[in-house]
Amino acid sequence: MGRMIVPEASSIDRATTVRYRIVFIATLSAVLLYADRNCVSFAARYIGDDLGLDPTQVGWLLSAFFWSYALAQVPAGWVGDRFGARGTMVVYMLCWSLLTAALGLANGFAGLFALRLACGLAQAGAYPICSALVGRWMPLSARGLASSIVSLGGRLGGAMVPTTTAYLLDMLNWRGVMLIYGLIGLPVAWWFARWVTSSPHEHRRCNPAERAMLATPVPTAGQRRAATSIPWSTFLRDASLWSMSIAQFGTNVGWAFLVTWLPDYLEQAHQVPTDERGVMSSLPLLAGMVGGLIGGWLTDRATARWGVRWGRSLPMALSRFGAAAAFVACLWIDDPWLATAAFVVVSFMTDLGIGATWTFAQDVGGRNVGAVLGWGNMWGNLGAALSPVLLESVLGEDRTDWSRPFVVCAAAFAVAGVASLGFRADRPLAGRASRLPITA
Repeated sequence: MGRMIVPEASSIDRATTVRYRIVFIATLSAVLLYADRNCVSFAARYIGDDLGLDPTQVGWLLSAFFWSYALAQVPAGWVGDRFGARGTMVVYMLCWSLLTAALGLANGFAGLFALRLACGLAQAGAYPICSALVGRWMPLSARGLASSIVSLGGRLGGAMVPTTTAYLLDMLNWRGVMLIYGLIGLPVAWWFARWVTSSPHEHRRCNPAERAMLATPVPTAGQRRAATSIPWSTFLRDASLWSMSIAQFGTNVGWAFLVTWLPDYLEQAHQVPTDERGVMSSLPLLAGMVGGLIGGWLTDRATARWGVRWGRSLPMALSRFGAAAAFVACLWIDDPWLATAAFVVVSFMTDLGIGATWTFAQDVGGRNVGAVLGWGNMWGNLGAALSPVLLESVLGEDRTDWSRPFVVCAAAFAVAGVASLGFRADRPLAGRASRLPITA
């Protein structure tokens, strides 16, 4: 009797890698998201001079985006949950791109203000939808790193804007710059529509092996109708979600110092020259990018070792305590470069917890991942909007005692750290059984 010959595994047995392309396109969307968001800030002086806006109007113009962006987080994320990530994200992307281009046609404060409010509404669903895509397209063991990579796209987009905008303004007026930023979004939206699907089961190039690895079940008709309304009552009574909300609110109250008051601090407290001040202000943001990548890897490793309960909670909590300690150290620092080193630690620690926050929402959100992440982002953005006003009030008119803002920022991070200990990624939201599970 002859020896049995076992055929080699066919290519169909090897998982395809569509998931990596999905993460890449989501990251590219995040780059566009922050580029279109921040370009107005760096062109604000030119806009104000051209249209005769006073400083108060320019301030309102810059803040308009963040208020609508914050308040629309949950509804915009829910729309993605309800109608699918692919079509919803494409519509959002087209809307905010065309609205950015339309800024170049505005002739007064009212038009600019309305367009910025609308941009905030259009961008509000982007990160919640990207988080939902990561949850459906990446296995549990890799969600942290994938989430951090997408978030890194936003940081890259924001970091590119100052240099890119300055270069464009040397060649064009601010109207042309807005048009270019807006038009860039059209090919990105086309690519997103061509390559992204809401789940692996809808993608024609995702083979059975990759779908099995992702363990994303095919939704039934009843499950597709499950997210017909925002689960406000669940959000309001879930202690773990409130922990996430407080953590993100406190984090952004402290972190916003780096993007609002840091240049003023370096100038007024240490008389740092303009060029050197620019370098010092950029270093923390670069450190944040590194922290984000490491944080995603860290929460994946911690989850493999200790489970989702502490694998999500501890990286978030410890990173917030680390940022608080760095702000406390600033109370005894008199050298601007040493202070910059402390702010580098703050930024690194802040972004170190991003992966844990995103994956927490993916772990517990079920069919409402977008709405869950939107809920936390709403509170985080409200914290960022409140931070400049709060720090201004404690700083005082003389602007000589910077210890008070440091104490406020340290306290905000400490509160965020304590709240993060309440993350319970091992406990799904109330009523989740009726929704589509996405955890692997």
